[in-house]
Amino acid sequence: MRETFAPWRTRVVGELWDFFRVEPEWRDRAVRRAYDACPKLITDMHYEARVQAVRTYYAKKLGRKIEKKAARTIWLAAEQYMQVIPWWCASHRDCWEYFVSRWCDPEWQKTHEACRQRRLKMPGPAHHQGNRTLDEYATRWSRAHEGRECPPLMAWAMAHKGKATSIEVDYNPEDPPEAYSNPTVHTRLSQYTEMGREKHGPEWNPSTEDLDGEIIMRAQLREEMEAKLQAQEAKYQAQLMEQQARYDARLQEQQAKMQEDLQRQMQFMFHQWHSGGMQPPPLPLPPVGTSSPSQGTPNISAGSNNQPVSPPAAWSPFPPYPRPPPM
Repeated sequence: MRETFAPWRTRVVGELWDFFRVEPEWRDRAVRRAYDACPKLITDMHYEARVQAVRTYYAKKLGRKIEKKAARTIWLAAEQYMQVIPWWCASHRDCWEYFVSRWCDPEWQKTHEACRQRRLKMPGPAHHQGNRTLDEYATRWSRAHEGRECPPLMAWAMAHKGKATSIEVDYNPEDPPEAYSNPTVHTRLSQYTEMGREKHGPEWNPSTEDLDGEIIMRAQLREEMEAKLQAQEAKYQAQLMEQQARYDARLQEQQAKMQEDLQRQMQFMFHQWHSGGMQPPPLPLPPVGTSSPSQGTPNISAGSNNQPVSPPAAWSPFPPYPRPPPM
């Protein structure tokens, strides 16, 4: 397959120079970059062609212009895709039909949506290097900042803050997590600095030293272990909550069953008493300190029953004993 593709790859790169020119001293580097970019462009072509087909269909068939961001979440039917075959695939209808069959495959759509949701979880862009290497970013930053030196760690940190040509982009070890495009960058820098000073001493400055592969590996292992511990803790917490929920549900079920059994027994007892001519037991006496329920006095008319009685006076002006005679 590689031998079959090689002539076409050479032809594509060769036709590139029909539209662009490059300085002789940069030609080898440009050719190498073109060969590196072609596989990525071919991979992205399958996704970008679908987005462009959606935009073309909305513009030509519905008279509406939509942005790429909105088009990425819109899915057309197979016959709608076939109405907007691009010019570069017009003579290869079978290739376009293959694209359409993949886009309309539910399994492919499910995988595509899962990958998109995973990318959306990123709090910010991965970096601001573009297609440049870290060394090229450092060189470009130095050129834009009056020739200042840019060690690898500084370049890596600033590549997660902004473009190399931006005057506002500079390295400051006191920057908060919000200064970076991704807050995890601040965490990684802090871990690297902490472990580096444990190894080289408290005066070690990571921004002026070369990257230490051993520290990077240890920091990565620590980060992975912390992530695993957090995942295990979350798993155990979820299991504990699930067990507690099952226990509460079982307890409620037992209480409801006991209440139902008690109610059934009471109904059975009252039925037995009623069928046997027996009177149900009297109501229980009220607890000490509470008022007794109001009951009528037998053999007394209703008009004279339950009349309010005045409470006895707490003090009487008459003495309980007769006064002695005066002397």
